Amino acid sequence: MNRFVVLAIALALSPATWGQLYKYTDKDGKTVYTDQPPGNVDSKALKAPPPPPASGTKAPAPEKDKAAPRAPRQAAEAKKPERTLTAAEREERCQAARENYAIYFDRPVMMRNTVTGERTQLDDKQADADMAKAKVAMDAACKKPPE
Repeated sequence: MNRFVVLAIALALSPATWGQLYKYTDKDGKTVYTDQPPGNVDSKALKAPPPPPASGTKAPAPEKDKAAPRAPRQAAEAKKPERTLTAAEREERCQAARENYAIYFDRPVMMRNTVTGERTQLDDKQADADMAKAKVAMDAACKKPPE
């Protein structure tokens, strides 16, 4: 209980610690960040980042992030060429996709929740939708690569 009280007080007082930041280069050429203004050195006052949002609320994204189409990591992954699969790997993926598609021909279709381990029965509408997805995946996995 005492830990909870201390934590609550620390969180309540934490916005008070967000103060002005200063950046300057010292005589050795090192960049220094501090909360105290340097006395005899030309410094640049930095705007401190805003405190994190309270739990349970989501802060709106800054406007500059909305304009960026992708994060740098995502852009690099998108540019990376896909590894070409060997004939054996392509055949293995095709066979697995065929087996997944064949599951939907035996009704009723039972699925297992991977989180809880609970087994549920799909109704006909759900089974037909999943069967269509499995068919598309099978067609993609079993198509012949361009020569």
